[in-house]
Amino acid sequence: MNPPKHMHQSEPVRRRYLLQLVCVPDPQRETCTYAARIRPWTARTGAQHKARERSFADDCALIAAVNPLLPPGSDVRDIFDHIESPNGFFYVLQLTSQQAQQLGWRE
Repeated sequence: MNPPKHMHQSEPVRRRYLLQLVCVPDPQRETCTYAARIRPWTARTGAQHKARERSFADDCALIAAVNPLLPPGSDVRDIFDHIESPNGFFYVLQLTSQQAQQLGWRE
């Protein structure tokens, strides 16, 4: 199968990833630590990958890492209430392997 004509050989390959942004409570400091849990997105439930996790020093570090990867007009600051809820917030993003590694993914 030939690649679509609009794709160039120099463009990095993108893959879908499921990104969960969560706030992990830290009872000792009475705060939370922001974390990103990432795994390849699969349509089949049998093909599960273990999620990898990256913790962030603070909300500013989370914003700096995630916002450049979001679609135009999206801002992670708009969903902090959801991130701090028990289930966190989920995105399905098209990322290069380098972008996924920045969020904690390792093969």
